[in-house]
Amino acid sequence: MIINKLEMCDFRQYIGLQEVEFSTDSEKNVTVLIGVNTSGKTTIIRAFEWCLYGKNGFEDTVLLNSEVRENMKVEDVQETWVAVTFTHDEKVYTIKRSQRYICVERHVENGKVVVELGKKPQEDIILEYLQKDGQTKSKIDKSNIEESMNRVLPKDLSDYFFFGGERISGIANRTDLSKAVRGLMRLDVLENAYTHLRTVVKEFEGDIDTTGDANAQKAKDSLETYTKRKTELEEELKNYEQQVAYWLEEEKSFDTQLAKSNIEQVKELAERRRRAQSVLEGEVKKIERIKREMVNLFNNRTFAYFGLPSIKASLEFLERQNKKDGGVKESIPAMEQDAIDYLIKRGTCICGTPLEPNTMPFMRVMEERRVLPPEHVGDAVRQYKSKSEGYLAGTENYKENIERKFIEYRETKRQIGQLQNELEALSEKVIDDTEARRIENNRKDAHIKYVEAKQDYDTCNRKLGECQSNLENCRKAIEKFANSSKRNQRTARLIAYAQHVYKWLLDTYRDKEEVVRTELQKRVNDNFSKMYHGERAIEIDDKYRVRYSDITTEESDGLKAVKSFAFIASLVSMAKDKILDEEDMKLGQVYPVVMDAPFSNVDEIHIDNICKILPRTANQVIMAVMQKDWEYASSNLQSYVGKSYKIEKDRDVFGKEIDTATHIV
Repeated sequence: MIINKLEMCDFRQYIGLQEVEFSTDSEKNVTVLIGVNTSGKTTIIRAFEWCLYGKNGFEDTVLLNSEVRENMKVEDVQETWVAVTFTHDEKVYTIKRSQRYICVERHVENGKVVVELGKKPQEDIILEYLQKDGQTKSKIDKSNIEESMNRVLPKDLSDYFFFGGERISGIANRTDLSKAVRGLMRLDVLENAYTHLRTVVKEFEGDIDTTGDANAQKAKDSLETYTKRKTELEEELKNYEQQVAYWLEEEKSFDTQLAKSNIEQVKELAERRRRAQSVLEGEVKKIERIKREMVNLFNNRTFAYFGLPSIKASLEFLERQNKKDGGVKESIPAMEQDAIDYLIKRGTCICGTPLEPNTMPFMRVMEERRVLPPEHVGDAVRQYKSKSEGYLAGTENYKENIERKFIEYRETKRQIGQLQNELEALSEKVIDDTEARRIENNRKDAHIKYVEAKQDYDTCNRKLGECQSNLENCRKAIEKFANSSKRNQRTARLIAYAQHVYKWLLDTYRDKEEVVRTELQKRVNDNFSKMYHGERAIEIDDKYRVRYSDITTEESDGLKAVKSFAFIASLVSMAKDKILDEEDMKLGQVYPVVMDAPFSNVDEIHIDNICKILPRTANQVIMAVMQKDWEYASSNLQSYVGKSYKIEKDRDVFGKEIDTATHIV
């Protein structure tokens, strides 16, 4: 989406028709609107939001210009509207939203004219696009406009591209960043696809006709029960996950508060506990990894290990027999006993020699018959020996590997116990400062709740695993029965196809999400290091929340703004660079960044740094800035500016500014 033009007619303080054309130049991709405070910069952002999504962010919800309103007489009708022209997927669209107001009463109150309007203005919206000839316009049906705009730039994500200075500071601290990142990178397309296929598989499974087979019918009934239970457990798991994240953040927050204390004892205590907690978290992850490796070892080689004595004994027996019989005699290739039986019945060998019973030729032929299939087991023996030797080779170190893992498990378990004792001892140390003691008690409470929530999460996760295992068993039972009829066979094929595509989509989604997370971490740190003049590092957690590596850092509004700029610039640049695109899958998007007073909480040094980076990362930048901020920003931003405007108020005959009559020049 590239924005070409904004038109406003009698919208809020903008009187008459106001039109702004934005720079679409790939090199000079910045458009600047400069104005003083209260001149109408914020109104421009809200004009976009209202036109595109119907969001009215004004305290006074009446959008009609006040001066136009005051001149209305009873039953007069006045209209205000906003139109945005933009390019998306090589098509030029125009969306226009309007409201018609009716004057229902006009009177004078305390010497001032009061105009009463109808409670609910009539609203209309139009979305149309130009055909390839550049002349013909095609309208999109009103019922499809909201869906069409969500395909261009979803309403839920609009806050990340249309924002003011007061909103920018909180963007990177939001808790819904996971959804935002998936949406901006179009991972939600894959997510919606595999979620839909999961529903399709469930519907197909319900179509299997299990009439006449009690086991299959029971599996089908259980399948529905386990599917419902799985959904419930997944919801529970999300809730527990949120609780774990919340209490962990609370504990870290209290740690941060302790670290700000002036008492050296408290600061040292908090730092020692933070280090111990960090090591403990690493050890907990390590023990989980060891348990998984032990389970894998046990699942893959246990039967072979317990069968080693029998396998070795059978191989030794075969070796003794081989020596006793002088070796296993090879059979004639491609010949079977039926061929010898035919020759004996005929009474003549293929060379013409008579085959009379008890004669030498007859006995030689019978000797050959004994080593031919199916009586001969030489081939089967060779295959058995080959497989058995393979089992031996892959299982000889099984016991040592299990013992080594168990020793590693016990050592890690012991280390975890020592760290937990250390943390408990640190918490029990006397803190002289009363406020610090209160904070420490709060931290301990938060830690207890975190541990409880983590236990609930682990229990729920285990139940979910058991439920998934039961689901698989039901599906296998139904699949076994599915061949009982042609209709079931067809349904079984559809289930197999849907499951195969589902797995491909899910694997693709996970692979691409990992690419996004890794690349976002890299770019946010890179941009933050260029924007911020201090020494701090950024981490992106599994929910895409932006955190400092040093949890004791106190964050000012200015620092929050810089962090958010780094986050937005990184996201926009990733979409612009189409990092997830493949030949058969196009997920990359073009997005604009529209800002009101973006530098209000940022000092001069950070303004310079942000201005050097933002135009290079976004396809299009539109900003309404204060005159004083522009004086700092222009030195680094001027070379990127393709269009520039001023927001000015009209003046009365005495030279005083008129708040209800603003123009863009």
